[in-house]
Amino acid sequence: MPRIQFTTPDGASGALELDAERMSVGRADDNQLIIAEDSVSSHHGEFAFDGSSWTLTDLGSTNGTKVGGSRVETVNLASGAAFQLGNVNCVFHGDAEEDAYSAPTATISTSSGGYGSQPYNGKLRTGFGPKVKEKNPGGALLILLGVAGIAACGAAVYFATQMGA
Repeated sequence: MPRIQFTTPDGASGALELDAERMSVGRADDNQLIIAEDSVSSHHGEFAFDGSSWTLTDLGSTNGTKVGGSRVETVNLASGAAFQLGNVNCVFHGDAEEDAYSAPTATISTSSGGYGSQPYNGKLRTGFGPKVKEKNPGGALLILLGVAGIAACGAAVYFATQMGA
């Protein structure tokens, strides 16, 4: 049975059996294949079998799927093909018959446009979760000016009533 052998950055390793024609992989519990490592997105990718070969498709993950250090959208898997899900190193192992007759290869295909075709800039995002909005230092000054304006109007009304009396 085909499987994915993986090793996390901290040295933990495991194997995931590919026992259905379509299987999602990610960090979340609702995936068929779960890799509990922070660099793997909740719904990172999908393995699919078309009757003759396996394919891994990235589902727009934050840290990407990489082959040879380059970010890819789709990987056609042959036995022994190495790839990364985020920072997790993975190797695809096909059926026993396939292992005996094929050399380790991976074919990369990317589209001419879209999310995966753009080079990843790691400076754009640090960590997981929503980005914190920066505080606007000019906001306090505007509030202070508003309060001063209201106080000036109140003082003008007060002095106008005092002069008329």
